[in-house]
Amino acid sequence: MPIAIRKLDRICLAIVVIVTLASGYWFSTQVIKERRLIRQENKIISQKMKELNLAEANLEHLNVLLDTTKRKLESLNARIPESAHIGKVLKQVDALMHERKIVLTSMQPLPTVEEKHYTKIPIRLIFKGSFVNIYRLLHDLETMNRVVVTEKMVISRSSLADKCQVELIASVFQR
Repeated sequence: MPIAIRKLDRICLAIVVIVTLASGYWFSTQVIKERRLIRQENKIISQKMKELNLAEANLEHLNVLLDTTKRKLESLNARIPESAHIGKVLKQVDALMHERKIVLTSMQPLPTVEEKHYTKIPIRLIFKGSFVNIYRLLHDLETMNRVVVTEKMVISRSSLADKCQVELIASVFQR
């Protein structure tokens, strides 16, 4: 009987060793699989975080562009009002002419032109003055708080001693 118990002990010991080795192998393969999955998930999360950071940077850039565009639109809306207030514009032009010592000979509004988003109101001006003052007046018209576009201009002078005569067609806009 002692031999059978020894055999049984050896068999049990072999079974315990085999089960231990098998469960150790199975456990290590599970750990390796989990680590691989964790690495893959970390890699995916890292990639998504980079994409998210890039999207946030793009969003911030777009918000800055949107704010800039809104400010430009507000500025343009201020320069092209709902109503032309043509009297105010003509007073401003007259004041600029007096400031530049230019003599206004004629001022006549021309027929308005309806466009898709705005109405163009052309004004024909005829005036006399020195070339330098006329140049400064044109600069003042371009930089005033209303959009004034010079469409046609003819500058003439009969002799070098005379003042320049200008025929100017400029347009004022309203929405």
